Amino acid sequence: MTNTVPISSAVQHAAEVLERIQKSIDKDSGAKADLKRALTGEPRHQRAAYPIVLRELGEADAKYNLDQWLWVTGFLAYYKQPINPENKATFGDSARRLKDENSSGGPERRFRALLETSREDLRSPLTSMVRLMKSKKIAINYPQLVADLKNWNHPDQYIQDKWARAFWNAPKPDTSAEEGGTDDVADS
Repeated sequence: MTNTVPISSAVQHAAEVLERIQKSIDKDSGAKADLKRALTGEPRHQRAAYPIVLRELGEADAKYNLDQWLWVTGFLAYYKQPINPENKATFGDSARRLKDENSSGGPERRFRALLETSREDLRSPLTSMVRLMKSKKIAINYPQLVADLKNWNHPDQYIQDKWARAFWNAPKPDTSAEEGGTDDVADS
């Protein structure tokens, strides 16, 4: 019997917003350029991307998660990927594939550093990883990335744990524990 995991509402919402943005920039090279330049983090470039992103976001996303939306839409403009809310891959899965494609230890060092980075400082290391992934044609699940970045600063760091498990191919924890944002440690 196949056990299907329902699509989280956050991933579904992210997929819908990203699809609308993708449609709006598909034939607009100026909008794509604005989104890519927003990845520099410079306020003037971010403001230029606001009309593209803000018209698709709700009030809460615009108020609390605008930076993450700007990053991911910038990645989407830079490295287009299919928007599939049923894809369960995390950024950790993509980073593992990058590590497997690369003989140096660079991807693992970068990924370890990424896991220890606060959300406010994620733009640059994430952008570097996405550039490497594009060079190796590694798929990235943008809707899941948006949903994960929203919870990056959770005190239990369950997103970082989920990514680390995917990267090092560790067994997945009981899903009921993950949904609550915590992970029980098994007794040895």
